[in-house]
Amino acid sequence: MAMADLPVIGIDDADYWQDIYPPLHEALAVSPLARTPDGGLYVLGHDEVDAVLKDKRFEAADLLAMMGLDSGPVWEWWSRMMFSNNDPIHGRIRRLVNRAFTPKPVEQKRGMIRGVARQLVADAVDQGSVDVMTTVAHHLPSMVMANLLAIPEADRQQFAEWTTDIGLAFGAAGDAAVRTRVEAALAGLDAYVEHLVTERRQHLGTDLLSELIGIEEAGDRLSTRELIDLIENLLFAGHDTTRGAVGVVLVQMVAHPEVRASVTADRRTAVQIVEEVLRYEAITYTTSRMNREPVEIAGVEIPEGTPVGLCLPAASRDGRHYPDPDRFDITRTNINPPTFGAGAHYCIGAWLARAELQELILAVADLTTSIDVEVPPRWTPFAHIRRYEALHMRFDAA
Repeated sequence: MAMADLPVIGIDDADYWQDIYPPLHEALAVSPLARTPDGGLYVLGHDEVDAVLKDKRFEAADLLAMMGLDSGPVWEWWSRMMFSNNDPIHGRIRRLVNRAFTPKPVEQKRGMIRGVARQLVADAVDQGSVDVMTTVAHHLPSMVMANLLAIPEADRQQFAEWTTDIGLAFGAAGDAAVRTRVEAALAGLDAYVEHLVTERRQHLGTDLLSELIGIEEAGDRLSTRELIDLIENLLFAGHDTTRGAVGVVLVQMVAHPEVRASVTADRRTAVQIVEEVLRYEAITYTTSRMNREPVEIAGVEIPEGTPVGLCLPAASRDGRHYPDPDRFDITRTNINPPTFGAGAHYCIGAWLARAELQELILAVADLTTSIDVEVPPRWTPFAHIRRYEALHMRFDAA
């Protein structure tokens, strides 16, 4: 099939974002590839997305540049992020920090994560009705990261505000006011983290930052600039994605009572439930790659240097890979949802995000008799990280 004959996905229509799956299914029935109205290329099929993610001929693409922002402080910050880089820069930093985010060290922090999740759910119960997106969803990842970095209590509100503003980076491409806000947050966080690094170098502790400072491999260590960039990378990548996932988890707990029954009977099922939630509603809409040489995908010739968007929700509901893909089914096994990516750029914080969501489910099961959605939520249109605009819920005490 020629590229001009591929189906078109109407991502420029605000209504599309409220129910993305019918048009994605319709397009996937024609081809595992599609086009956007502006001529961009999408990969939709699960196996095709997985293959591109693992194919060394494809490298991370400059997403902000693709959106029209290719200079200035926000772009310069973005270009330093680990996930924006390719080898040898990406591989070097990844090797140095990877072991701090593998399952074993994350499990060692499980008690802290559990405490944060339970406190946030308890606060929601006390209030009765809350907008989850500005309370539980916003605070869970920022509080966990603040604990991991041993941020002083007095600084945590400012820290959370910087984190939130950095999460607006994708909006900086087309909005000068947003760009100014992101630049101010980056400047404040830069100065703050640099101070933390200087302080921790003198007084190493057991926190994540101290661990990253102490990591060395074959005489190689992270510089102060690299430590600052890495912390901001973790904040940017972890806050928006986990915030979006929290909303989805709670909506699915309301829609599917079997979730509560399952974790009440066996707490270990929280692990499998999170995997199905992340398959059913992939939080990252697209991740981008660019090919270093001409390639062929599903019979379509892709010229060298073509930006390719990998549509993770489409891949997550590809019926060729997942039977009855539009059915939420917590009994599925070996799901491995593509929302965390694959290959060299597999999400370094995947195990941390999983632990946060698992503990949230358990906290809701333990501390409430029921939760309910008071106002049907709407998806934020045009958002690279999928999230509800607001999520008003009622929490009834156990």
